[in-house]
Amino acid sequence: TKDEALQKLNFYLELRNYSKSAIIMYPFYIEKFLNSFPEGFDFSQLSPKDALQYIVTLKSTGNFSVSSLNLIISELRTFYEYVLDITISKRLLPNIRQPRPEPVTFSQHQIKFLLNNADLRLKALILLGLDCGFRARETVCLKVCDIDSKNMLLHITDSKRGKSRYVKLSELCLQALREYWKLHRDDTFIFPGRTDGHLSVGTVHNLFNAFLKECHMDSNLYSFHSLRHTYATWMVSNDCDIFTLKKALGHSSFASTARYIHKNTEDISNFFSVSDRMDIL
Repeated sequence: TKDEALQKLNFYLELRNYSKSAIIMYPFYIEKFLNSFPEGFDFSQLSPKDALQYIVTLKSTGNFSVSSLNLIISELRTFYEYVLDITISKRLLPNIRQPRPEPVTFSQHQIKFLLNNADLRLKALILLGLDCGFRARETVCLKVCDIDSKNMLLHITDSKRGKSRYVKLSELCLQALREYWKLHRDDTFIFPGRTDGHLSVGTVHNLFNAFLKECHMDSNLYSFHSLRHTYATWMVSNDCDIFTLKKALGHSSFASTARYIHKNTEDISNFFSVSDRMDIL
């Protein structure tokens, strides 16, 4: 039954230590998938073709972005594997291709303007993104005990896909974190809030987007994640090797890190053209 399927899905998500957000979102989208079948349907009879047809139907509505559809595809694969014991290959249920957008970065002038006009909380958040390459979720989960001021390191303990890593802590970021902490002096989180004891990711995005509008910057073009893009791009431009950058960003593959190498065109612009070196005139 539907209830049995969802209970089994929840069991496996918790067993495999999926994040809290995944434990909420996976059953939400899978239940919508199950609701597309008639009442009393025996879900043990589902086939990969049913999942494929569901995605085709969603795509035809035009109400879902490619990213959203690919997320649902991933969740369907997980559901089939854990609940139905059916492995769906990418050939049977392929991801939808989309051109990968170029990372949008802030200019040095824009960063200076943002920092000069931000309150203490926003300044600390901005510097975590800019100086440490933090994702929004990593900022809100940052704990007091994660700050190693002796060695000038930050310990990220619950990153994307449950990975941990260390990143360099700048003097400016440390100062901003200390100044903001003095306002609330929470023993656990740097950014306390009502959601699990800390600010929610949505709150960070809302605060930053509202701040961009106040600064007359396009919140449709820029986002909090643009700070992470700016961090990575500047690191590459200042001779940080791809191995160190991959480690600092917490990427699983070099493909994710390589996009910042491609964005840096300084070496290309300083290169020579063949006709410059040939006597052809």
